[in-house]
Amino acid sequence: MLVVGLSACASRLPEPQLPQEAIVRAPEITVDPASGFHSVEIEVLVYNVAGLPWPLKSNRGKAMTLIGDALGDLRAKGREPDIVMIQEGFTPNIKHLIRRSGYPNWVRGPRAGDMQPNYSERANDEFKAESYFWKGERLGKVFGSGLYILSNWPILGKELEPFYRHECAGFDCASNKGILAAAIWIPFMPGYLEVMNTHLNSRGSAGVPEERSLYAHNLQIDHIDAFVLEGGDSGQPAVFGGDFNMKNSRQRLDYADRDAEDVPDDYDVAIHYCVELVSDCEVGVGVGSDEPWLDTQDLQGWSHGKYVSIRAIEIREMFDEIQMDAPKIKGRRSLSDHTGRLVRYRLTWNPKEIPPDWDNWLEE
Repeated sequence: MLVVGLSACASRLPEPQLPQEAIVRAPEITVDPASGFHSVEIEVLVYNVAGLPWPLKSNRGKAMTLIGDALGDLRAKGREPDIVMIQEGFTPNIKHLIRRSGYPNWVRGPRAGDMQPNYSERANDEFKAESYFWKGERLGKVFGSGLYILSNWPILGKELEPFYRHECAGFDCASNKGILAAAIWIPFMPGYLEVMNTHLNSRGSAGVPEERSLYAHNLQIDHIDAFVLEGGDSGQPAVFGGDFNMKNSRQRLDYADRDAEDVPDDYDVAIHYCVELVSDCEVGVGVGSDEPWLDTQDLQGWSHGKYVSIRAIEIREMFDEIQMDAPKIKGRRSLSDHTGRLVRYRLTWNPKEIPPDWDNWLEE
């Protein structure tokens, strides 16, 4: 993974220097006496915290504090997620969430000034020629990506990838959306875990015609595919997650799941895997349709490593209850207008298959 240097931060909370080496608690490694395989279970939370400043959202500073307290309360009980992927952490008060949650290791995604060129070669002339100035498409980046990754375990490095400057639609263009990837070492597991967090263009709230927001979303999916392919095969297991803004959009999902030569196809989506493909993954989320992966914006998935395999064994919601001291958002007193989506994974490996020099990445 590419370690990116630090500079001034919008949240006024200095990002810890990389690598970050704190270990909150060592995970429990189990050994199958029959096969000799080792395994570890981890929990990863994806959470859009709706951290937008006034006048876009009201009283979100208080909400950031409450979310931090909720994570901190879980920590006091030893039940906090091991890794948290945050979206919409735009307000400077995100610093209160991070501090109160107690995660010692964390990294920030692209900021407003981290720029790509205006367009990739993938954008067609029609999309480039059309512009919705009064919907914010040419006003520049007011916010960063709002992406954060928090971890109980060491973060060895990170890589930032903003989407192309104008490959967005409507009001979404005010934020520098993109990709935040991190290499996280899980104690006693060979290699490391690649974690990728993202947030894609919205639909109706973008304020532009559906066709335009769909095209921008497709360009961003293409960008993610290219990012994964250009990164090469590290041989490490990976988890991806974020706010994909594909709820109730068959067109968006079909494009993301298309079969093409230059599209990675060795990944699984947790909700699809747990509901459709296996019977031994505990499903603790509402399944209100035949395609529950279209019932949410917030998704997680994974791909196997060369020596470490990974699979979901539980999926559930967090922070979905009414909280009376929380500020109202969309008419409801809750911590966010999204619920948290948590997935428990089991990572498995055979120590006899690990080459002696496999941990040389520690010295890179």
